[in-house]
Amino acid sequence: MTEKLNRRQYLALNWESTVGFLGNFFAPQMEMERDFIRPPGACGELEILTSCTRCGKCREVCPEQTIALFTLNDGAKLVNTPFLNLNQSSCTFCLKCVDVCPADALSQTFFQKEPQLGYVKVEPASCLANKNVMCDYCVRACPVDGAMRIWNGVPIISKENCTGCGQCISSCIADGTPLTVKVKEYA
Repeated sequence: MTEKLNRRQYLALNWESTVGFLGNFFAPQMEMERDFIRPPGACGELEILTSCTRCGKCREVCPEQTIALFTLNDGAKLVNTPFLNLNQSSCTFCLKCVDVCPADALSQTFFQKEPQLGYVKVEPASCLANKNVMCDYCVRACPVDGAMRIWNGVPIISKENCTGCGQCISSCIADGTPLTVKVKEYA
């Protein structure tokens, strides 16, 4: 015997289906367009935008003061959501931000599933090692074995091993921005 839906149930079911369809349609596009790094344990971009309460507790508790919040100038959909300012300081993966998140927009479960924030990219035009200057500050600062190495005098990054923590950026002595963290590409 089939149960009849009343009008309210019918509309709610159709609304959920519509939102789910649009979420599946737009989520991959949002992830591809993102050019900033979210804090550790951040779920997908659509989930962050819909579940983050924009309370700022993650920023307040960050001992490295790496977490910043987007302003209205960055766009209404991003306002007061967290991002990592890795050019300012690096992330130590202390996960205090995850512990204080009231909405699970930053989650221990997601961090365990995806511990990489992104990966570092070397900008050859600004890197001292690419200008034949003996420099390995970034490689010595890297806390992850196998993430960075020197090859033919220049730093090489392993996308698979790099966590995107930004330790190398903090220790870089070159002018400009020879190292930047890029958003991890999801296949």
